[in-house]
Amino acid sequence: MAPVYRIAVIQLHPKPLQIETNYAKAAQFIQDAAVKGAQLAVLPEYHLTNWVPEDPTFSDLCGQWEIYLNKYRALAKEYNICIVPGTIVERHEDAKTGEQKLFNIAYFIGNKGEILGRYQKKNLWYGQPLVHDLVFAD
Repeated sequence: MAPVYRIAVIQLHPKPLQIETNYAKAAQFIQDAAVKGAQLAVLPEYHLTNWVPEDPTFSDLCGQWEIYLNKYRALAKEYNICIVPGTIVERHEDAKTGEQKLFNIAYFIGNKGEILGRYQKKNLWYGQPLVHDLVFAD
């Protein structure tokens, strides 16, 4: 018989630009799923910030991506659950130009808190064709 896995597909409506409130709500859903026996929790795209790039605070919030990625890693380890935290919009500075760039990234976090996979969408905004990179950890 094939193995059976319990997966929590979490749907939530993120409040625009309320990153800590959205994280707390997502973390509670993940904790509840783990207690109920889920082995994997999957969150929706843009669940931390929503998608409001025209807001002047959006880019600064996206600069906090690593804080929340590490919180999800700790949560995965604490509750022994794999997590796909939807996509997290990350802000990075271009080393050559100094320009701030946004990237839409999805991670696969193992139940010990390790990053097992990373998926980066490319050319996804403003009517550009979609190109994707999929990278798995060794």
